[in-house]
Amino acid sequence: MIELAQQHCAPLPAGTPSLAADEVRALLPRIDPAWRVVDGQHLQRAYPLPDFATGLVLVNQIGALAEAQDHHPDLLLTWGRVQITLWTHSVGGLSLNDFILAAQIDGLTP
Repeated sequence: MIELAQQHCAPLPAGTPSLAADEVRALLPRIDPAWRVVDGQHLQRAYPLPDFATGLVLVNQIGALAEAQDHHPDLLLTWGRVQITLWTHSVGGLSLNDFILAAQIDGLTP
């Protein structure tokens, strides 16, 4: 089985079905347990950080990954915290792309 972090996000046209609940449950153990599924349609994780500058560095690292993968999360940067929300807009929920990017984000050092 190829590690998620070694995979590349693929374009998913509108109308592509989102992952079923059992597929999401099967993929969750392959990413950091800090990620949680929200409303069955989003992956979300928050990083507590010591200050704003560290969060900005993390946001820029995530931004570079997102550009390389052409899959862009919602990022919320506040003092001492970065929150990441992933979902695939074109499918209206979660796709393998979200888990790939989550695994790659897991490899970053804030």
